[in-house]
Amino acid sequence: MATTQSDGVSAVTATSTVNNGGVAKNVGTSSVLDNVTLGDNNVGVFGSTVVDGSDTDKALSAGTFAYNNEDPIAKRVTTSLATVSNTVLRSGALVPSLVRSINKRESFKVVRTATAIRAGYWNIYSGTWSTPPTSTTESPGTDNAANPTRSVPGELVYRTGAKLPVRDDYKAKTG
Repeated sequence: MATTQSDGVSAVTATSTVNNGGVAKNVGTSSVLDNVTLGDNNVGVFGSTVVDGSDTDKALSAGTFAYNNEDPIAKRVTTSLATVSNTVLRSGALVPSLVRSINKRESFKVVRTATAIRAGYWNIYSGTWSTPPTSTTESPGTDNAANPTRSVPGELVYRTGAKLPVRDDYKAKTG
């Protein structure tokens, strides 16, 4: 309990300081507490509001951007996302016909810096390019390990004691 007023000099008396009071939400009528209503004013934006601006794009070009799904989004149940047919979640229970392959890199963007240096576009003394390096998109080709089929689910390399290892395919999946 305070023994002096906030000025640091005057003493606290029975009538000088009132320590019973405060604020409460939805308290109704009170002579001690001030009432504050439940909730805040509608400010229009909250933490999960999607901003549709020049730097944002829809993940699905044909879907409804902020779609409130009535059904659960779950493995082996969901057949559409944001009103667009989608089978991504169908492989959750390992149904063989619905299993997706491992992640693979189908293309990559490269800047041809070494090519530009060999062509003489880099000035080592000024640290500038006479012609900037070009960039291109390259494809590494088909990744056999990332593209299994039911008839050839993968490849196997093993040793039998012979001079060279044996390369073989896994047996076809029939189940």
